[in-house]
Amino acid sequence: CEDINISGSLFRNKLKYHDFLHKRTRTNPKKGPFHFRAPSRIFYRVIRGMIPHKTARGLAALTRLKVFEGVPPQFQRSKRMVVPEALRVTRLAPGRKFCSLGKLAALVGWKY
Repeated sequence: CEDINISGSLFRNKLKYHDFLHKRTRTNPKKGPFHFRAPSRIFYRVIRGMIPHKTARGLAALTRLKVFEGVPPQFQRSKRMVVPEALRVTRLAPGRKFCSLGKLAALVGWKY
């Protein structure tokens, strides 16, 4: 997940994530929202926002989603697939700024 590209400059995305880090519950901050720093958990939360996760169908879809940092050993030998519609050159206009999720996560507190 750390090689995922995000549109917008690294500075702008860092400011947006720091705004998110300041949001918390007023009565008891232990009850959420939880601010994950790992790229896999940031990506998981982005996908969760796109899915109706409070329904049975959305919950089933989220349980099928698996996200990792790097490539785990059980998938090391399998052939890697490329989705052409998701490539940066097809989705992002030329000259636009972008950053990687790994660099953003490192700036907001990911320790690895």
